[in-house]
Amino acid sequence: MPFLSLNLSIREQTGQMLIAGFEGTRITRAVEDLILNHHIGGLILFDRNYENPQQLHALTRDLQQVAAASSIGLPLFLSVDQEGGRVARLKAPFTEFPPAIGLDRVRSEDLAYEFGRALTRELFEVGINMDYAPVLDVHTHPDNPVIGDRAFSTDPRWAGLLAVAFMKGCRDSGVIPVGKHFPGHGDTHLDSHHDLPWVDRDAEGLQSVELAPFAHAIQHGLGAIMTAHVMYPAWDKHLPATFSKRILQDILRGQMGFDGVIISDDLEMKAVDQHFSFDTFAERGVEAGVDAFLICHHRDKVLALHDQLNRGVECGRIDPARIETSVERLLHLKAKLRQPPEQPPEPAGWTSYHQPIADRLRQAGEPFA
Repeated sequence: MPFLSLNLSIREQTGQMLIAGFEGTRITRAVEDLILNHHIGGLILFDRNYENPQQLHALTRDLQQVAAASSIGLPLFLSVDQEGGRVARLKAPFTEFPPAIGLDRVRSEDLAYEFGRALTRELFEVGINMDYAPVLDVHTHPDNPVIGDRAFSTDPRWAGLLAVAFMKGCRDSGVIPVGKHFPGHGDTHLDSHHDLPWVDRDAEGLQSVELAPFAHAIQHGLGAIMTAHVMYPAWDKHLPATFSKRILQDILRGQMGFDGVIISDDLEMKAVDQHFSFDTFAERGVEAGVDAFLICHHRDKVLALHDQLNRGVECGRIDPARIETSVERLLHLKAKLRQPPEQPPEPAGWTSYHQPIADRLRQAGEPFA
């Protein structure tokens, strides 16, 4: 792999472990600083960064050019939450796809594949190379305030089959899929954006329901997983999955054999931000097995977390070998990135080729509306 032989300093390595949000629709000094001086591994895009597809193509091109000209020269993960349905950061003329739950009625892996390929083809054409999808949570709690129709199915087996078909479509379009939210956010009655949820199932139930879709995706080569800021008392009575060595190391890596990249959910969400001290996030995350730390909004927290990681290594509280292992995983994934088109996209083609797929999905899911 072309990046794995790079000799990076600890500061450069810890920078690669950060994925940050930023302000603006053009390159700013602030985001240049993150790339050039903090060696940031990736950026997450929101509607605040988007005016139109042509502007977005120019922005991602410019960001990658800054990264290529930096001292380490590594490309950026340029990521987005684009699932379809109510979680779609990029609006028209990007195709408006309906929520994934509609597939639970027709249970067509072919249609799920076309969905994933079409949705992420649009991302690839504007220079986005990572999508926080598919959702691998199982829709088992009717009053779940945050997952619900974002899941592919109410059945663990079909949640896995349909999500994996979607995942294969992503990969064929040139975008890295990130399965979420491990080990499963579908059976909660609270939203981790606002509070710290829990899942009360026993270990056997968690194994057969929550883990089943993730296991299927791992068997089919899923390269990146996002954690859930959720408590699972049957496995860990004290820490949510994001900070739980038992869940991320013993279960995800040990029992399930996952050797890809583990990305935290946004560390500014209240599930963790209001229940744990931010000053402990770097040590907690590295100890648990997090490879990349996601901070979506505040630049000062990105800088603080980078400092935490560096100081933790310097003081001996963070094992540098753990940092090196995470960075090896991240660079291995970056080696799979494809070059985006040089020319900006033609959204008229999206309407011609992708809108019919969205219409088929919408018709399939009408009984769920």
